Amino acid sequence: MPSDLADLARYAAALDAAELARGHLDGRIDAEETQWLAFLRRCDLDTRAQDFALLEHSEHLADDCQALTAGRTGLDRVWSYLDNCLTGTPSPEGRQEFLLDRAASGQGMDWTSDGALMGTDRPEEVDAALDRADPKAGIALIGLAVTHPDPANILPRVARGLAADDPDLVHQATVALGQTARLHGIVDRTCLDLLRRLPRGNEADDDLWTFVPRRRLPWWLWRHQLLRLPGR
Repeated sequence: MPSDLADLARYAAALDAAELARGHLDGRIDAEETQWLAFLRRCDLDTRAQDFALLEHSEHLADDCQALTAGRTGLDRVWSYLDNCLTGTPSPEGRQEFLLDRAASGQGMDWTSDGALMGTDRPEEVDAALDRADPKAGIALIGLAVTHPDPANILPRVARGLAADDPDLVHQATVALGQTARLHGIVDRTCLDLLRRLPRGNEADDDLWTFVPRRRLPWWLWRHQLLRLPGR
């Protein structure tokens, strides 16, 4: 099981390979955690991930880390930021630099790869994609629903998708809502209000009915589902 610091690094920063290598050389993360994070970042970046692939499969990790960090300075700054996050004093400047700016510029994910986006696990990547109206924002939204462990970080982004003018994005947000129901058994009022505006029989209706406790579901979904029963 990864340490708190390694787990936080997965969600709170879009590390580059040299920063990851620096963390290992400084003893902040062990070899197993380094290669686990390298695997995740390789999946994020897909075709632009040669250095992460090197770390992931390295048989001489310390040597390869030394090579990646040679001539680079300031690589420990992201780890200081993550340390502060763990102690409850995160730096807004660090979050902007190591997460938000990298998400906005495309350094966090490979936006040319549907496969990479289906593993999106940083909500800020979806925010940035929705802000710039990226045509693959909906794929990343589904990826977030499948990957992220906390529905509180998923549902507000699903709501943004459901409220969009783009019918493809609305459809993908509906799929993401259904996946969230399947995995977490939960929905929120905002998403339900937006879902109500859509035609019944969409991808989310049955998943909500099946996986969310029915006492938490609105009357209009009850009515739709009960009217579908045989003999009605």
